[in-house]
Amino acid sequence: MLDAITTFDLDQRLPGGFRMPARMTVVRTDDGGLALVSPIPIDARLAAELAALGEVRWLVAPNLLHHLYLGDAIARYPSAKVLAPAGLARKRPDLRIDATLDAPLPASLAACLEVLHIDGAPAVAEHALFHRPTRTLVLTDLVFNVRAPRGLVANVILWLVGCHGKLAQSRTWRLFIKDRAAYAASARALLGLDVTTLVVAHGEVVRENARARLASALT
Repeated sequence: MLDAITTFDLDQRLPGGFRMPARMTVVRTDDGGLALVSPIPIDARLAAELAALGEVRWLVAPNLLHHLYLGDAIARYPSAKVLAPAGLARKRPDLRIDATLDAPLPASLAACLEVLHIDGAPAVAEHALFHRPTRTLVLTDLVFNVRAPRGLVANVILWLVGCHGKLAQSRTWRLFIKDRAAYAASARALLGLDVTTLVVAHGEVVRENARARLASALT
């Protein structure tokens, strides 16, 4: 039986020598459709692995920051529907956006996936994804879990933002919060979910005490 949640990792190298691990999460629906959440570069080898899992039907940008490789993913999968925050169309007018994440999901995705908008930080517009059958919560930039940063620059930056070697929320994220009450309500909604696995876009997957550790990271 194929897994409903599969992840693929990228050793992402950013300007200035900053190495930051990045992760694409693949959600497989019961009818064999795939949603690629935060697409990473997809070469022929990775495309073959995805084809073995199912048909790529959706490309998901879960916030306004994770769109770097979305254009290439659209070119590779032109028939896939692109789901993104409403503001991404303004930020990236060159990208085709088919539906916003604030609209109802396509039926086969909605059958297994719940979208929670993290309010209060409009410059990020983070959308958390909760896969109900596996009780897996997929987050993007709300928290990091880079246990062993690679390279001097990554070690220094993650230490400065309070995320070095642990599950934590970046101090930078807190600068994005413009409505603390709205953000707090969203955090409470996340922590009300029955989460057993936490998949983050940057760092290691959390498989033990996921909800308690997330609560600690958000306080």
